[in-house]
Amino acid sequence: MNSSITHLFIVNPRSFWKKARQNYVVAKIHQFFRDIGNNDYEIYVSRFPRDAVGFIPLFAKNLPESAVLRVYAVGGDGILFDCLNGIMGLANVQLAVIPYGLTNSFIQGFDKNDRPSFKLMSQQYDAPVIPIDILRCGSNYALNYCTVGVETEAVHRAEMARERLKSTHPLIQWFCKNFYPSFYLLGALSAFSDKGLLHQLYDIMIDGEIISGNFEGISVFNGAYYGGSFHPVNNAVPNDGILNMLTVQLRGVLKLIFLYPFYMSGKYTMFPRNFVHKPGNKITIHSDKVLQITMDGIVFYEPELEIELLPGAVQFVDASGHGYKGVRL
Repeated sequence: MNSSITHLFIVNPRSFWKKARQNYVVAKIHQFFRDIGNNDYEIYVSRFPRDAVGFIPLFAKNLPESAVLRVYAVGGDGILFDCLNGIMGLANVQLAVIPYGLTNSFIQGFDKNDRPSFKLMSQQYDAPVIPIDILRCGSNYALNYCTVGVETEAVHRAEMARERLKSTHPLIQWFCKNFYPSFYLLGALSAFSDKGLLHQLYDIMIDGEIISGNFEGISVFNGAYYGGSFHPVNNAVPNDGILNMLTVQLRGVLKLIFLYPFYMSGKYTMFPRNFVHKPGNKITIHSDKVLQITMDGIVFYEPELEIELLPGAVQFVDASGHGYKGVRL
């Protein structure tokens, strides 16, 4: 391991239902660096969403020009999103994940036998880096996916429901963590009551081709997984230089209930009239109404959206040592 690497851990306290668990994980990090005699590390507990986006560049300014900064996102998809957006534009920066969140979508693309390695500092510290493609979504960046439309509202309503229940009985907390699809389906059913969103007209341009229509949703995938374990585009991998766009037309709650399990498990090709797949590199989405957007689980509202693939834009710390595998069917 290069001794000039500085290790910065960004901890999301919202990823730990119990403060004692957070303290245990932080203590393990301190103990590891004490054991190897390395003091070139820092642990920062995020105070609020997007806090790390501003903190990481300020931290990097104080490092020597020759130093490499390895940023560890300790938590789930939300803190990984923050860390990614915090490192973009910085030189000599690597991105690592220590998964403790409700959903950890990105590492689902690594072999299931290797995923425990991401929680081991002994594996993370000496792990190699691999180049990963990134989605530039307007002024933000995403690792896995970007969706527009009803799906965003479903995610928003599902997260609101889970947040209300997280501080209740431990059994309910366990259910919140292990049964996200149930919350998502309830959120989707609720979102389908928004008739204006259901009939929203979109104009899409993908690599110069124009597509217009009333879509329930438009999804763009860079990685294989989202929402923890869903995998709509089974062959999506974040190192092939290709974006995968799916347009969704369902027209009704009954079709939602029947067809969405096929969508979430990558079997949408059985219904070509409802799901259309198009690969590309640059996508522009416009509507007369505001766009409801989800990027790696984070909800935004924008007047229009430009999505562009940035090949190999981030050096990702591969604690598995075997590379991104994608969906194994």
